[in-house]
Amino acid sequence: MGHIITYPFKPIKNPKQNIHIISISERIDKGKDSVLVPHRTDFYIVHVITGGKSSHMVDFNEIAIEKGDVLFTVPGQVHAFRKEEDYDGWLVAFSRDFFYQSSQDNYFLDNANIFNNLYPITSINFKEDELNAILTLILKITAELQKTSDTFQRTILHNDLSSLLLLSERKFMQENQGKTQNSLQTHDNKLVTEFKKLVTKFFRNQTMVKYYAGELFVSERTLQKATMTVLGKSPKELINEQIILESKRLLVHELMTVKEIGYDLGFDEPSTFTKFFKKYTGISPSKFKMDIS
Repeated sequence: MGHIITYPFKPIKNPKQNIHIISISERIDKGKDSVLVPHRTDFYIVHVITGGKSSHMVDFNEIAIEKGDVLFTVPGQVHAFRKEEDYDGWLVAFSRDFFYQSSQDNYFLDNANIFNNLYPITSINFKEDELNAILTLILKITAELQKTSDTFQRTILHNDLSSLLLLSERKFMQENQGKTQNSLQTHDNKLVTEFKKLVTKFFRNQTMVKYYAGELFVSERTLQKATMTVLGKSPKELINEQIILESKRLLVHELMTVKEIGYDLGFDEPSTFTKFFKKYTGISPSKFKMDIS
């Protein structure tokens, strides 16, 4: 197995069209099975399943998907398609720069439940009439992308994509009404969201809860209470989970040795990294690397 490739967004016709739609079957065929192995993207993908059953690997978790499911993956996640005969659908791919036309757009990407990193793997099942509304928007976007680009196109594409994402966010909220009312819209939820963003950014150099509490202008006790209320885990557990997740991502990258990965993640000694990894996964980094290769 080679290293984890990060695929950048590539506009199809012109650099202003930083949104693209392709069928899942065509993406797998064009990729010549490259998308069947773990990879990253630097863009968002909405997977809309229109037929069959399959699974999609996201950060080493197999997610079962079937007709009516809509799965969301975000930049940086390691994921891979699975090839099944009757499995198909649409992929709506877009860059952050494309969607970011106002501060409200930026806020949506950072705080919407469908992309919220409190829920690193988000999948919603739509009933047939609801799915048809999503597919209608996909067809509108596809048709617009075939037209000659002009001063109106980006706004039209953005509006249709916004409608698709808002319908998905509404569906998520409806399916998780009790949870969203009691947790997702609270101050604790916002605090934990910001905490996890900071952890994702700084975990290599900062592993102390005190640092993150200081950055968030709260006490360690307040942060502890928030993470336990929202996720049932301590801040330290969440920091360790991020380190383990990135460890697994890098262990797929066979060009890096276990020793190099340990140093990359901030461990002073390879043995310390090995003990840490085994404590939380039950196996050594070398065994994990061998099993997944």
